[in-house]
Amino acid sequence: MYFERRLDKQTAENLKYRKRIFSLWKKQNGLCLVCKQRITEQTKWHKHHTIWKVDGGRDTLDNLVLLHPNCHRQVHSLKLKVKKPDSERGL
Repeated sequence: MYFERRLDKQTAENLKYRKRIFSLWKKQNGLCLVCKQRITEQTKWHKHHTIWKVDGGRDTLDNLVLLHPNCHRQVHSLKLKVKKPDSERGL
């Protein structure tokens, strides 16, 4: 029973993770917010916190965007700010 419950919990967490990724991808029209190119399984992606966690940002959908791995590295190394699309915030 213990292992069955543990497996169920892991599976639920994995599905929850994918739903979040899909939701972000859909809200961004499948585009990286830095380079404006398509995000695909081949290009891969990183989750980026618009308000960095070290600055008090939370791990919620309204604080996350998807970026290409290289774009994500550039944002951090150059300390760039990434803004979510206005339509995503409901403005």
